[in-house]
Amino acid sequence: MNLIRQLKEVVISVLPIVVVAAVSSILLGTMDGSEIVRFLFSSVLVIIGLTLFLSGVDVGLLPIGNRIGSALTKSRSLPLMLAVALVLGIIITIPEPDVQVLAEQVREVNPAINATAFIWAIALGVGVFLAISLARTVLHLPMKIVILLSYIAIFAAAAFNDDFFVAIAFDAGGATTGPLSVPFIMALGMGVAALRQHDTESEFGYVALSSIGPVLAVLILGVVFPSDTVAAIGSEADNALSLGSLMLSKFADVGSSLLPLLAVCVLMQIFVLRMPRTETIRVAFGIVYAYLGIVIFFTGVEYSFSQVASELGAALSASNPVFLYLIGFILGLAVVLAEPAVMVLTEQVEDASSGKISKKVMLFTLALGVGLAVVLALVRTVNSLSIWAFILPGYLAIMLLMIKTPGLFSAIGFDSGGVATGPMSSTFLLPFAIGASSGSAYSSFGMIAMIAMMPILLIEVLGIIYQRAISKSEGGK
Repeated sequence: MNLIRQLKEVVISVLPIVVVAAVSSILLGTMDGSEIVRFLFSSVLVIIGLTLFLSGVDVGLLPIGNRIGSALTKSRSLPLMLAVALVLGIIITIPEPDVQVLAEQVREVNPAINATAFIWAIALGVGVFLAISLARTVLHLPMKIVILLSYIAIFAAAAFNDDFFVAIAFDAGGATTGPLSVPFIMALGMGVAALRQHDTESEFGYVALSSIGPVLAVLILGVVFPSDTVAAIGSEADNALSLGSLMLSKFADVGSSLLPLLAVCVLMQIFVLRMPRTETIRVAFGIVYAYLGIVIFFTGVEYSFSQVASELGAALSASNPVFLYLIGFILGLAVVLAEPAVMVLTEQVEDASSGKISKKVMLFTLALGVGLAVVLALVRTVNSLSIWAFILPGYLAIMLLMIKTPGLFSAIGFDSGGVATGPMSSTFLLPFAIGASSGSAYSSFGMIAMIAMMPILLIEVLGIIYQRAISKSEGGK
């Protein structure tokens, strides 16, 4: 377990945000000395928590995901693949840090929406669409057709929801592709993709489709259950807690969320995987690390980290919206440039394009997309604009461009929208937008949705440029 390497990656990811937030808050006078110390301490907890969690995922959860994917591939049984994908999709989503944070943010803004119901809707959506994504590969279904049909269903369901539910539904799609779910999804997907040799397109799209399911599921939740009905399902909001009490509550909450995943891992080990004793012990330690990491991470987020983001957004919005947009753009660049999943995707794209689309080009495209997405989300928040004014033309353009975009880049584009929405999107950028909201905080939701949408659009444009360059090159020979 390389904790030092993981710590460096997390520090690179979190530190730019901490520096920008601290310097901006000091200049605006929103934090005194004690609040700065509190924020820095919570930032340290976030860094330590993410480090332990990601290390635990690498050592404990990722090997199990790889082995399960391999076992499914060897079984050659489509019903078994779909059933396991459905169950795993549900149980890996429930403890996902990004999902938990988003659910808490939604509950705080609108207590009528129960966090438990919201999380279960998201988890069910991931499970169903993870199964669909595996079936797509096995049955040789075109990625573009599956995406088109999925978004037709999404916008049909969205027509029966209000702006707030539409915004949180699209946010949910981005939040699901976090550091816990992505390794499992990719492991299962790559194992099944091995059935289709020499088909590069089949290696992408699993994260994309898995992030579509939660959008549809939350929209259906909004149609079936009015807000006041959903509220009756869950519990009341917790009062503010001290650091010690907060951490103890997180131990209990995270433990109950991880228990189903742990149970499945144990059953798979007993009846299917049968890993050697040394590897089993190593995996067990990894799961413990992941558990402790999530607890510490959530404690840091709720202790001060998200609160400072909200206060900073409010101060910038009150002082000058131009500064708000500028800081937002910088934060967007910082988030995506340091996201580990983004680095992995850029390497995959470089390999899939035989080096013709370099990591630098991909990284610049994704960074520009996320920076612009944050600005657009803040423009909507400050002016209390409808979410439809952004997602309808955005996804209409995506669907039209998809006609001309090579299939590989369509899959890469939708995957990129998922990996760009890392832990910092839910824990800092969304609270930042909530603080900047001018009136109803409802308009602040949609930040994650924008971050998931804009990279798709720019990657499709990149794919069309790439295709034309290839055509000219071949025509000149």
